[in-house]
Amino acid sequence: MRYLKPVSETNYEEITRACAQWFSEEIGLRIVEYRLGNAFTGCIDMLATDEKNVFLIMVNEARLEDALLRALMGYWWYQVNLSFLGRCYTKEEIDLSLVPVIIIVSPTFIPEAFSIFEHALRPPIRLFKYVLLGSSKDPDLYIEEILPSNAALQPVTDHLAALKQELAIEKAGLTNEEIQAFLMSMKEGMVRHT
Repeated sequence: MRYLKPVSETNYEEITRACAQWFSEEIGLRIVEYRLGNAFTGCIDMLATDEKNVFLIMVNEARLEDALLRALMGYWWYQVNLSFLGRCYTKEEIDLSLVPVIIIVSPTFIPEAFSIFEHALRPPIRLFKYVLLGSSKDPDLYIEEILPSNAALQPVTDHLAALKQELAIEKAGLTNEEIQAFLMSMKEGMVRHT
C-alpha cells in the first residue's frame, strides 16, 4: 500500500496539462486550444468541445473568489470574441454555435458552491475538485466532479451497470440498493470534507 501526501508546491502549467489529459481521457472532451485571452480582459485556460457543448475551462490554484472572477471574465471574453474565434477555427475543429459551459477546476469549494454558481450565473456551470498527491516531481492527479446536493438523492441506476463492470462488483453479490446506499454515504462524506 502506498501512502500519498498532498503536493504543496505546484506548477500551474503542469496542473493545467494534467487536467487537460484527464478531461480528454475520462470525459471525452477534445481540447482545441490552451490559454486564450489575457489576464486583463479575460482568460480561458482550455477551450474544449464534446460535439454537444463548448467548454470554457478555468483551472484555479488560488482562492475560490478568484476562480469565479476568472470564469466570469473568461466567459465575457469568449462572448465578445466569438466572431474572431469563428475565423480562427473551422466548424470541424469546434462548433462555436453550441452552448458554452463554464468549467471551474479547483482544489477547494465551499459546500454551497454549486448552488450559488448555478443560481448566480447565466451559463451552465460544472465544478471539478482536484487534488495532487505524491511528490512534486511525480504527482498523481485525482479529479472529482462536484454535483448539486440534490443529485446525491437521485437514483444512479443508469450508471450501476458500468460501475459494476468497472469495479467487478458482481463478484461481491451486492444489490443495486446496497450500491446506491454506499455511493450516497461516500458523497455525503465527501461533502463534509470539502
